[in-house]
Amino acid sequence: MSVFKDRKIAVLIAVVVIVLATLLGVRGSLSRLSRDIELMFYDGVYMERDGYTQPSIDSQLKRHADATLGLATVLMGYQELEDSAEEVIRLRRVLLEADAIGDKSFAFWNMSRYVYSLTQAAADVALSERDLEAVSSYSATITGAEGFIRDAAYNQESNRLWNEQSFIARIISMLIPIKQPGMF
Repeated sequence: MSVFKDRKIAVLIAVVVIVLATLLGVRGSLSRLSRDIELMFYDGVYMERDGYTQPSIDSQLKRHADATLGLATVLMGYQELEDSAEEVIRLRRVLLEADAIGDKSFAFWNMSRYVYSLTQAAADVALSERDLEAVSSYSATITGAEGFIRDAAYNQESNRLWNEQSFIARIISMLIPIKQPGMF
């Protein structure tokens, strides 16, 4: 234990302990903030200026997925649309089974492209009056949910977390990996 009696070594050990404690403390704080941001994906973003909680992207994804299933189910009754409708239902299942926010985002935008194509193809088919009304209603719900998702405050909050961090926090996050909130 004569090593600890040397003043230089004791100071060096103290500095190392302080640096490690600082690194771990900042990592813990950034990780907590990251988890809080990701919860906003599921719970919604509180809009302080307006005094309300914006609905979550997750709730809008479910709304979109339900309308997509309705749309595809209606259009499956038409032979020329059956394959496309089945593919949309398959892509919907992929979306609903995705766990990570990034995976949900990829699955959603991929499914949305197919939903758009299916809707465009349906315009060229002679739909019954009842089915035409159903397609119109489902399409309106889908369009509304997509618009909300595109403009949701969640991604702004996620970006803000990393853009507002201090220079030291950014360096520390490069040294010690920190899970950033998933972007949608």
